[in-house]
Amino acid sequence: MSTKNNKDNEVYILGSEVQERKKIAAKGKWLIFSICFIIILIAIYVIFFTKEQTPEYYFEPENTSQESILMPIDSTDNSDKAGYLEILSDTINDVPLSVYIPHKATMSLVLGMPDKSDSTIIFAAMAADIRKDNQEIVGDFVLSGKQLSRGVAKKGFCAIDNKTITIGIGESTPLLEQVINNNGSFFRQYPLVHNGELVENKPKNKSVRRALAVRNEQVLMIESKNTESFHDFSQALIDIGVSNAIYLVGGNAYGWYYDKEHILHEFGEELSDLPQNISYIIWRIE
Repeated sequence: MSTKNNKDNEVYILGSEVQERKKIAAKGKWLIFSICFIIILIAIYVIFFTKEQTPEYYFEPENTSQESILMPIDSTDNSDKAGYLEILSDTINDVPLSVYIPHKATMSLVLGMPDKSDSTIIFAAMAADIRKDNQEIVGDFVLSGKQLSRGVAKKGFCAIDNKTITIGIGESTPLLEQVINNNGSFFRQYPLVHNGELVENKPKNKSVRRALAVRNEQVLMIESKNTESFHDFSQALIDIGVSNAIYLVGGNAYGWYYDKEHILHEFGEELSDLPQNISYIIWRIE
């Protein structure tokens, strides 16, 4: 074979190697691009489709706004009566609040609408949330020792064992089994304050907010006069000295209280057609 033919073959072989390398490099780029594209798709799926979905609730849908509601305030302590409700007004960092402090009264959990003509009930507010789709109680719910609902969608809880009221937070608690054994009551709600620290919650809408709280070892109820976010309401609770608090159904949820003159005051909207599983906390004169 001539020297020229050898050189031609070398050039041909070298050219083939270059083309082959280009093909391999192109395939590598497409492989990397495909892998990156798949990773992006997986990330999008995880972010948007595997997040815990918050159900819409019957009395307080998250996507609605409500007008400000101003409640009548009675700041007189009527301690000479057998049982009464002390009603205070406070404003913390532009968040006006109504504070309801029961005296010589006992709190209990009831299922169904309480009788507002019952003169021994001085305060009533909705307790557990109800799903709008199936009208079932949200989370663990125990009434007189019988567990009627299960779940930890909301990690805050109130346990009522005889006359001992415990407000706390946790997916599991021995108090649940304890109230079942002792014929007590238990319900779950959003936690707002735990050991003096603010607890953040997912809903970011504004609404009239209500809370069952502990301040200076005393159980009381607190309501915002205006629509507030969970964050601002929880911070206001901390600022007035609340150590622990869970949510009570807010928005247009119906409730009432009696002032020192035993005049009935109502808040929220009284509906003619109510879910069967509606629940209330009530304070009854001892």
